[in-house]
Amino acid sequence: MIEPTKQEKDLEERFSYAWSEYREIIPIHRKQFLGWITPLPLEFFRGKKFLDAGCGIGRNSRWPLEAGAHSGCAFDCNETTVAVARHNLAPFTNCRVELKSIYDLGDHSEYDVVFSIGVIHHLKHPRLAVERLVAALKPGGTLILWVYAHEGNERYRLWFDPIRRAVTSRIPPILARLLAKVLTVFLKAYALMRDQPEYLVLLRERTFRHVEAMVFDQLLPSTSNYWTRAEVLALAAGLPVRVTQMTHTHGVSWTLIAEKLKDA
Repeated sequence: MIEPTKQEKDLEERFSYAWSEYREIIPIHRKQFLGWITPLPLEFFRGKKFLDAGCGIGRNSRWPLEAGAHSGCAFDCNETTVAVARHNLAPFTNCRVELKSIYDLGDHSEYDVVFSIGVIHHLKHPRLAVERLVAALKPGGTLILWVYAHEGNERYRLWFDPIRRAVTSRIPPILARLLAKVLTVFLKAYALMRDQPEYLVLLRERTFRHVEAMVFDQLLPSTSNYWTRAEVLALAAGLPVRVTQMTHTHGVSWTLIAEKLKDA
């Protein structure tokens, strides 16, 4: 068993505060999820058993369940977060929500689809986490990872990431939330300007509260890795999977899709 580091435990607590404040699932989350699993359609999940690793409020599990997934398991490592996810996913009796660490995932060859959205890049042992996820897949099953990209985030990493590391990841979450409100005002205005990158154009259709939640999410973590394409591929290198798709999602993140080898 690998115990989460102090940084990871602190991050769990900070994100649990975020999930408590922004606990509702809204329709645009569906569009977000489709972007993160691109180019797969929601129909891909029909009849399949899936695992949602690091489920947060449960929003990423909702859409496969609505699309006709056979069953699902969503898990996170904080009790408050899991309580929110259980509430949100209560209408789906074919989905269980569990309290566990990704490092201690003991499932083997159980799921048709395993996905982890926005989690791996916050971990101290990302490779180990991917190994656990691959082990949970049935032979022939599909792995989906969504992580932050190095490419496309040059300005953010230059100007804002140092502030996150030195300041906003250390202050109380309630203060970080107040700062997120202020920054959202400027970000929404900036997104309205002409000739913006794709990810900023997408902010125009999102409510102030939704953008605020996204900004808050960026301010909280002490660890956020922005990986190159080669670094993301290295997370799966040598494992019994075949990478079938690498997408530079919205120009600021990577979506890796891989198939577990059938003789694994």
